[in-house]
Amino acid sequence: MQRPNKLARYRFLFIALLGLSVLTCKQKKEQTTTTEDTKQPIASLTKSTYTLGDTITIQLSQPLSEATVSLDDVGSPLVQKSATSLSIHTGAEKIGLHQLVVRGKTANNTVNADTLSVEFWSDINPRSITYTVLKTLPHQSSSFTQGLEFYKGTLYESTGLNSQSKLMQIDLATGSTIKSVSLDSQYFGEGITILNDRIYQLTWTSGVCFQYTMDFKLAKTFAYPTQGWGLTHTDSVLIQSDGSNKLYFLSPDFQRKGELVVYDNMGPVMNLNELEYVNGYVYANVWQTNRIVQIDIKTGKVVGNLNMEGIRPTNIDKENVLNGIAFQPTENAFYVTGKNWPTLTKIQLKSKDKKLVASR
Repeated sequence: MQRPNKLARYRFLFIALLGLSVLTCKQKKEQTTTTEDTKQPIASLTKSTYTLGDTITIQLSQPLSEATVSLDDVGSPLVQKSATSLSIHTGAEKIGLHQLVVRGKTANNTVNADTLSVEFWSDINPRSITYTVLKTLPHQSSSFTQGLEFYKGTLYESTGLNSQSKLMQIDLATGSTIKSVSLDSQYFGEGITILNDRIYQLTWTSGVCFQYTMDFKLAKTFAYPTQGWGLTHTDSVLIQSDGSNKLYFLSPDFQRKGELVVYDNMGPVMNLNELEYVNGYVYANVWQTNRIVQIDIKTGKVVGNLNMEGIRPTNIDKENVLNGIAFQPTENAFYVTGKNWPTLTKIQLKSKDKKLVASR
């Protein structure tokens, strides 16, 4: 009576082992097929970064008939074609990252499409903008400046650091505080701007923007998904930086309307910090440098550089970097300071920037 049960157990074990063997063979076959069927790209690039105006040469490992090249799904005319390469021109494209797709038929009439990533740098060599120092004014060395703004002739300032962040109205002649409001200790204050009698103040990593009335009463709060660094505005649009090479365009109720990448002829310009908009350009402090860049907001290209080393106070810590730029349209002058600087410097730009009109 026990033998049939024992034979049944052996039969079951044999079937199970057979099934496992078939499954293992199938998996090995599938793995082999997958490895053998992996397609090697035909098109390749010797580099991934180009200056606008360059010709991009695409190397081909085998000839392609009916070859086409597109950038971001827009066809690009071929300026050269051979069995081993294709070339296109980069004259009219925008700066930044793009997808390049190469399509064509191989010798066995198989349609091939390869996607490559390219990055375009600015074709403008930024000019050096010179300036004249008109006046040096006092500034509170206790102020860890994060934002600076003139509105109707009055100077406003935002300061940072947890438990020390404030929004202040400043007496320009003395540097003293006329009125202020402190942020709760969890907030690190950042850039400010004033639009339609409303003060906007960013926070660094909290993702919260505070909107105040002109008497410093909190009116609204807005959320945003990035870090908050600098803030300025055109006549109707807010412009925000987040420490990257991007500028974000926002409605007055903080709805994102677009974004712009910023490049010069050396690549992406990172660490964009405090901002000021004047007549079609954003002037931006570059964090941890004494550089202010002039950005064309139609293209994102840096067209000018200001070296502010000459106004940096002596005997201050290197961590207390340049940060704070405000344009006073009635004087055609910028006021510039830094974190914990004891001075606020009034400058006027020379050359092409001698006459600036703020289009607020």
